[in-house]
Amino acid sequence: MEAAEKLFAMRGIEAVSIRDITQAADVNLAAINYHFGSKIALAAEVLKQCIDPVNSHRLELLNSVEKKAGGKPPKLEAVLEAMIRPAVERGFDHQQDSETFLRLTGRCLSEPNAEIEQLIRAHFEKLIRRFDAAFLRALPGLDPEELFWRIKFMWGALHYSLLTCGKQKNLPVKLRKTLDAEGLIQRLVTFTAAGLRASVSR
Repeated sequence: MEAAEKLFAMRGIEAVSIRDITQAADVNLAAINYHFGSKIALAAEVLKQCIDPVNSHRLELLNSVEKKAGGKPPKLEAVLEAMIRPAVERGFDHQQDSETFLRLTGRCLSEPNAEIEQLIRAHFEKLIRRFDAAFLRALPGLDPEELFWRIKFMWGALHYSLLTCGKQKNLPVKLRKTLDAEGLIQRLVTFTAAGLRASVSR
């Protein structure tokens, strides 16, 4: 699974063959079929191990935000932080392989294979439904179609920022010294909250 995760992160799930994985893991070619049944099943397990803990944390934070709000609309910044914080903290976790995590989550946004896309979507469907409902409560009057695009922009900002932080050697020295998870979280929350609240000029 570790070998598969690294290869999927570097090349994308579709581009990696069973032979690539077994050679990297130094195991028999039949090992994947024996333990998982197929490359897609292995990919599903890798994604579950990588993505599900982050999404579970997001839902826990959202539950806390909604409980605190009671019957009132939740605060937009609090909903955004519930979405953003778990991913950023995981990306800055030096106890785990942050670079592979960042690359793999980035790959999830660009896999061309329909079967793999469906596999990835399954890990996010419940999360997206819950957060979309919370965003619409926090922004009464915002059209769901407009929310769709603004959330896409939010994902883009989040993942590009994380990928940038994963290549800290490319950042100016001063930024490297001041870069931390909390600072990035607050910048992203402030930036995306302004975008979500912005009026649309047609």
